[in-house]
Amino acid sequence: MAMNPMQRKANNSFLLGILITLLITGIIIAFLIFQVSRLNSQLEEEEALKVNVYVVTDTIKSGESMDPSKLSLIETTLGAVDSSNFVTTLESYEAEDTTTGDIVEVYTQKAKVDLNPGTVLTNDLIYEDEALTADVRTQEYNVITPMSQLTTGDYIDVRLRTPEGRDLIVVSHKQVTIPELTDGTVSANNMLMDLSEEETLMMSCAIVETYEMNGAKLYATKYVEPGTQAAATPTYVPNDETRALIERDPNIVQEAKNELLNTLNGNSGLVRPGIDSATNNEDAVDNVVSKTEEEISSQQDEREAYVESLIE
Repeated sequence: MAMNPMQRKANNSFLLGILITLLITGIIIAFLIFQVSRLNSQLEEEEALKVNVYVVTDTIKSGESMDPSKLSLIETTLGAVDSSNFVTTLESYEAEDTTTGDIVEVYTQKAKVDLNPGTVLTNDLIYEDEALTADVRTQEYNVITPMSQLTTGDYIDVRLRTPEGRDLIVVSHKQVTIPELTDGTVSANNMLMDLSEEETLMMSCAIVETYEMNGAKLYATKYVEPGTQAAATPTYVPNDETRALIERDPNIVQEAKNELLNTLNGNSGLVRPGIDSATNNEDAVDNVVSKTEEEISSQQDEREAYVESLIE
């Protein structure tokens, strides 16, 4: 049956409406797909810029190890900033606490400068501490004259001032711990330091020679910014007996032994004549005996006080 013009026109209009609707719908769908795709790309870019960083929550002194209790790990978006400069992990190893005997976590990254709360931790602000060698031991001394404001965590050089005016570095860049006695009271004279075998021998010789010399002084000087200040080069040269002991000591790594002996032998002619002259006096032996007895007595007194504080 033939379709009249009015019906044909109506059908054409209907089909045209459907086509226009489909076209508009297609455009809307394409636009939505484009928007979703762009949004997903933005989210992926933002996700790629996110990184976990450490933020300081409590003051960390220059030269102090990174302590997780003083840091907070947060997620943040860095934008165009290079994320590779930010500290995202803390390096550590397990070691025995020389005081308690417990196994503790030792963190090797240390602060170059004082870090205040709110500081984002970057590689520019820290340095990696030297690996602990097998011959390192914690030594306690009460014969080193401390600075009046020396506290636990400070870094020091131990220096020997001789009667003729020489000022020699015995060991350098050592972090000290001031022992606590009773009720939080800290020792006035004793200090703990981690020393290698050769440093222990150097200290022992320097202590004895300080006793032998009338007017000599063994004392500590503190680093201002231990994180950025490099360790000073020791200038003290021990006596022949100690150098021979260092040379034969199996606990000292051969490479370190060779380097140390080369330095000592090179400086021996400049340093030893004055010390040998000053230690060659009639009071030397008596001084060593009396000072050593005082040293032992002082350490025994502090040990007894410490043990009593554990019992109370």
